Amino acid sequence: LVQVDISFTLKGIDLQAIHSREVPDCYSFHNTASITFDNTAHSGKIKVYFNSEANIEECKGMNISGSKGSVICKKCFLNRFINFFLEKYKRRVCDADQWEFINGWYILVTISDLMTIIGSILKMEIKAKNLTNYDLCSILLGTSTLFVWVGVIRYLGYFQTYNVLILTMQASLPKVLRFCACAGMIYLGYTFCGWIVLGPYHEKDIGVTLGY
Repeated sequence: LVQVDISFTLKGIDLQAIHSREVPDCYSFHNTASITFDNTAHSGKIKVYFNSEANIEECKGMNISGSKGSVICKKCFLNRFINFFLEKYKRRVCDADQWEFINGWYILVTISDLMTIIGSILKMEIKAKNLTNYDLCSILLGTSTLFVWVGVIRYLGYFQTYNVLILTMQASLPKVLRFCACAGMIYLGYTFCGWIVLGPYHEKDIGVTLGY
């Protein structure tokens, strides 16, 4: 994929007034609004260009803001994308392509930050001798540190040399996980076989965890 041009109709609101009851300015971007994604360099950095011509109009309709508006906007954009493929190419968008709208790096960062915040609160409570949950605090802070360092890989994608490697890792991750699942089944079978067959004849055999 080298370049993508998106043309659309957009309506924006400009809040310049200090007073709460003053009517804001509404701008309408008709078919002249377009966004261009330029990936000709193939360096992991996609240049984005925005071209538009605005028209001032009277503000009408209901405005939805906050997280609810963000969720509705993403849902509408996804539905429009699915309908476009049905109308244009007579194809249904598969689930894997729909997941492209969700950035896994942002989810990883969000989970890491939440675990860091909760772990830090527990650490402060432990320091104040109000709690004694050392294990939970260690798990949260340790796991969040792991996620942070994994998230650093995302920034290596901005370099052309590492971008190809990261894309290869993302494409091969499902196959690697399937291989690990199959190898894990074989390892479990080997473990239980050794525990049942050889375990009774070994003087140190106590159980699966201690014997291995």
